[in-house]
Amino acid sequence: MPANTSNFSFGISVLTVALAMAVAQVPAAYSAGTEDGKAAVAVQNPPAIRVVPGEMRELVQSMSVNGSVHPREEASVGTDLNGLIVLELFADTGDRVKKGDVLARLDRMSLETQLAQIAASRAQAEAAVAQAQSQIADAQIAVNQAKETMERANTLLQRKVGTKMQADNARYAAESADARLEVARKAKASAEAQLGVVDAQKRDVLQRLAKTEVKAPADGLILTRNASLGAVVSAQGGPLFRIAIDGVLELVADVAETALPQISENMLVAVSLPGIDKPIGGKIRMIAPEIDARTRLGKVHVVLPPSDDVRPGNFARGTIELGRAKGIAVPQSALLFRGDTALLQIVKDGIVDTREVKTGIRDDGYVEITDGVKAGELVVVRAGTFVNEGDRVTPIGPEKVGANQ
Repeated sequence: MPANTSNFSFGISVLTVALAMAVAQVPAAYSAGTEDGKAAVAVQNPPAIRVVPGEMRELVQSMSVNGSVHPREEASVGTDLNGLIVLELFADTGDRVKKGDVLARLDRMSLETQLAQIAASRAQAEAAVAQAQSQIADAQIAVNQAKETMERANTLLQRKVGTKMQADNARYAAESADARLEVARKAKASAEAQLGVVDAQKRDVLQRLAKTEVKAPADGLILTRNASLGAVVSAQGGPLFRIAIDGVLELVADVAETALPQISENMLVAVSLPGIDKPIGGKIRMIAPEIDARTRLGKVHVVLPPSDDVRPGNFARGTIELGRAKGIAVPQSALLFRGDTALLQIVKDGIVDTREVKTGIRDDGYVEITDGVKAGELVVVRAGTFVNEGDRVTPIGPEKVGANQ
């Protein structure tokens, strides 16, 4: 074989070996390059975390209570007369009345008959008084005459002209006249006393006659009317009318004893009633001083404004406004707690900073931050779930999350 042919074959072999080595090194180099790329991507793209800015918001902390509507003050209108018939009715359930309005009128015929009898009795008593007065006058004259006769008889006896018997008879006549005068005076006193009894009976009947007109004791709303035409009234029959004084109604709600310290008088309450779309505004009038030992509940009285839609007996739900504030607020899910200490995870320059904060009132899933966060600072929405202090993250706002979804 020629020499140049040997050299060509050797060159081909060397080239083949070099190409094989190059091909063997390509996967390793590619693999190394891929891992370096992933590491670079990992460094350049930290995990995405949803954040929201701390924003100014008005928060209202509230408490829900349930109860029923009752009149604030109620008047029972009845009569202590017995056996009288209801002749006329002038008011019905649901009417608004004024103090002194006549609600019903009762039959007064029997009382008027009694009044006529009393008038006759008074005339008799007056005649008895006059007769006794006349008797007193006659008796007084008789006394005067008897005394004069006795004085003359005593004078004649002293002069020894008259006898002792004449003097004694004159003295007895004078004493008898004094006795008759005293009887006449007592008869007059008795007649005058009888006249007083008759006058007292007259006043009683006049009062009972006045009660035959059943009147409203105060302004208010008639809740029930138990009187009916032709019915016979009785003092034991219960009230003829029930009136909500001034028409003022209130919600009486049950509150757990542990929640009562948060409530005070004059707090505003939004009251929702069945069938009414918009709540009506009320105000706490009174917190009952006693707790039910069996249920461990207290009573709260909420005065309601006048409304034709509110009726006694209504079930109602009240939302008591415990506090109101305008400040920086974040979602409640953003809070972390270590014991009693509240924490927030703040994202600044892509790094998580766990910060101690002070909280205020809570409302509708948000909590007021009174110290520790400034408006606009980014807060991790769900704190402590994926990140820790010092982690590098990619913050994503709510609008970006919504766009990705």
